[in-house]
Amino acid sequence: MGRLNQLKGKLDIRRLELVKDKEASKNAKLVEKAKVYELGFYWSENREGNHNNDEEVLEGLQPHRYLKSLTIVGFGGEKFPSWMLTSHDARDGFLLYDNLINIKLIGCKKCEVLPTLGLLPCLRDLYISGMDNVRSIGTEFYGNYNDGGYHKILFPCLKSLQLWWMRNLVEWTDAMEPTTTGMVFPCLKNLTICYCEQLKSAPCHFPSLEKLDIFETNSTTFEKISSKLTTLTSLNILGISELASLPEQLLKNNSSLMSLSIWGCDDLVSLSPHGDVWGFYTSLRSLYISNCKKLSYLPDGLHTLRSLENFEVRNCPNLRSFPSIKGVALLLRTLAISCSDEVLPIGLQSCISLSSLEIDECPNLISIPNLQDLHSLSSLTITSCKRLMGLPDGLDCLTRLKYLSIGELCILVQDRSEWEKKKKESSPLQELQTIKIQGPLTKLEKLKIFLVKVIQKQCEYSSPF
Repeated sequence: MGRLNQLKGKLDIRRLELVKDKEASKNAKLVEKAKVYELGFYWSENREGNHNNDEEVLEGLQPHRYLKSLTIVGFGGEKFPSWMLTSHDARDGFLLYDNLINIKLIGCKKCEVLPTLGLLPCLRDLYISGMDNVRSIGTEFYGNYNDGGYHKILFPCLKSLQLWWMRNLVEWTDAMEPTTTGMVFPCLKNLTICYCEQLKSAPCHFPSLEKLDIFETNSTTFEKISSKLTTLTSLNILGISELASLPEQLLKNNSSLMSLSIWGCDDLVSLSPHGDVWGFYTSLRSLYISNCKKLSYLPDGLHTLRSLENFEVRNCPNLRSFPSIKGVALLLRTLAISCSDEVLPIGLQSCISLSSLEIDECPNLISIPNLQDLHSLSSLTITSCKRLMGLPDGLDCLTRLKYLSIGELCILVQDRSEWEKKKKESSPLQELQTIKIQGPLTKLEKLKIFLVKVIQKQCEYSSPF
């Protein structure tokens, strides 16, 4: 490889555990390959033996300073090479690579300290994953370079920052004096923090953040990160422990929020700590809540979300009632309902633009109103409604229906002979047999019927069947 000086574009070097030492890796002469702008260094996963030579090998793989993208996967050394490290108050190490746009550090499990990256002027995307020995992200991450009073801008061009599987990360501190010495993350749009279960502290200075994905951490960290956000358009949270409700300031201050998704927050009781405190009445288009076991209340003010198009609540067994959707009915395209109420929310029959309706995990639901006016409906699912006495009227009017799924219901009939008679009646969908659906349904492409129990006098349900 040493003589291939005309190589250009992207170069990945794999199975680096087979390289003997620094001299062997230095023979690749990457520092001379000025036309290679994307470099990837890969050590094999689950390799046996020690990793004593990883540091030497990576030291010898020093690239030229015009590199734009660097990926390091499976490096087993305890510290990064000198060309990636920056000494105090010096212009060396990574600071020489001022053309770097993209950096990925993956599975470098023995490294305890991240390289200094905050002063890279062009760095746009940073992905860090599986660095098990990193317990703290501190000032060394941002940079301590002092050039005589210059007001530093740290991570001046960074737009996307992702931290994944940092299992022992406990502390992520702010940069030193961020409000007096300059700005931090001025351009950061997307921040992802996933599976950093031990993280207890984090920064709160993200002046331009638009998308926040935060999975499997604690409420203290989430509240800290979100405490000063004002520019969010998308928020996705999953498995945040000890989170009883979303922070009030978060709900009030982000007037441009368009998408809010919440999964698997077992301690979530309500969306808002003090009723209706939304700041995004006119912007929110999608609200998704799933698998929140303690969720018992949704604010009545949800019907004032004027731009809401997708509203989905799934597998929330303790939700006592579903709020009215009357105010948002005309715009709704997707609606999924899961609650313990006996009746469906007010406004369902007015959802004339609805294309998908799912009624699932409603154990006390007795009836569904007439759906004849939902002419845009193309997908209808009715499942796990153990007390439901029958299918809704108006199915024969759903001329655009393409997908119909029915299951885990109880159908009440008074007389067995009447039921046998209904089974024999002519219907355009003969395969239903036990459920009578009249009408052409000419657009229907897929039909599922499962676990439907027929009884004579009362609905008694047990699972499994």
